Amino acid sequence: MRTRPVGGLSVPVLLGIRLELEGPGRAYTAYPNLREVRWLFPTERPVLRQAGIRGLYQPSSLKGRMLKKLVDTGVLRGESVWLEVSTLARLESTMARALGEVEIRLAFYVGVPAPQQKITAQVLSLSGKTLAYAKIATSPLAQAAVEAERRTLLRLSESEPVRGKVPEVLAYFSWQGGKVLLITSGPGEAGPKKLSNVHSSFCESIFLPFAEESVFSESPMWARMTKTLLRLKADLPDPLPVYYDRAFQQLSSELGPVLIPLSLAHCDFAPWNTRLGPEGLFVVDWERAEQWVIPLYDVFHFRAIQAALFKRGRHLPDRQFLGHLLRRLWPEGHRHLPWLYLAYLVDMSLVYSEAQIIAPGVGEQRVWRWFIEQIEAFLKEGSPL
Repeated sequence: MRTRPVGGLSVPVLLGIRLELEGPGRAYTAYPNLREVRWLFPTERPVLRQAGIRGLYQPSSLKGRMLKKLVDTGVLRGESVWLEVSTLARLESTMARALGEVEIRLAFYVGVPAPQQKITAQVLSLSGKTLAYAKIATSPLAQAAVEAERRTLLRLSESEPVRGKVPEVLAYFSWQGGKVLLITSGPGEAGPKKLSNVHSSFCESIFLPFAEESVFSESPMWARMTKTLLRLKADLPDPLPVYYDRAFQQLSSELGPVLIPLSLAHCDFAPWNTRLGPEGLFVVDWERAEQWVIPLYDVFHFRAIQAALFKRGRHLPDRQFLGHLLRRLWPEGHRHLPWLYLAYLVDMSLVYSEAQIIAPGVGEQRVWRWFIEQIEAFLKEGSPL
């Protein structure tokens, strides 16, 4: 994410839309402030600010919920900023045409620093109704992520069991050297924080239609993990190379020769990426999705990422939940359950290891450390399953 100094501060550059501390321009409020901009809400009409708060920020942590309450009630006022009108208006006009609307407004979620950092725009009617969302990517890594999400959503749109449970692609276009992906908004109700039947039903609906069998040691997932480790190994801090070598040896021995159904997984399946609607669970943010992934990957992640971020309860679903879903996805897989979990831990930890090598000290370091600690515990104490 590029930044530019404004009045001695650094604020994000929104694809060529200038931000100024004084008008003329479109009035926005930056939260929590201009030094650490996370959200930009239009303030020309109170209804647009409130719509942005409701639609762009659905925190899971207690701290996040308290922050949202402070913003929503006006206790945290943010700081005023003006967006240069002509470029912003052209972007709004392009999106309005794709939606068949006359006039729209945009609220922005700038996000947190990360190698694939992008901006999410909430597309609003003048009355404050959410019409769509847009992913705006500037850097090469962010553009690759947005393109990957577009391909995945188009593929999912062809599957009847998934229809109505994921966003639809409305438009995809170049803008100011970047890419914009415009998608439907889906339902507004937040998804449950605890795994339930709606989660297992959704996992079935994306796994079974795309499943193909492969010997694990000959699979694309194994090849991807192996290539990633070889690429990163020289830059990994001790004792990570030793942990990874031992984990790969165990996976090669225990899971390598096994014929496994591998399929599509979201790979960032978490409460904040889910909504609850008439078709059941509605899942957003598909940029990390992968084909040829082991069964149960998403439900492992749903609990693990909450434990890593918030230390929320046990980091694994109960064995009964896992067993029931695994029987639906892979009836013969119960005796391989511990190794499926180790494969998940290794694959996800490599994602975070690569992010730390690309941008040291940026992003969720505690999550990275949590995954490494889980692999270490598995190797020393055995599976928690």
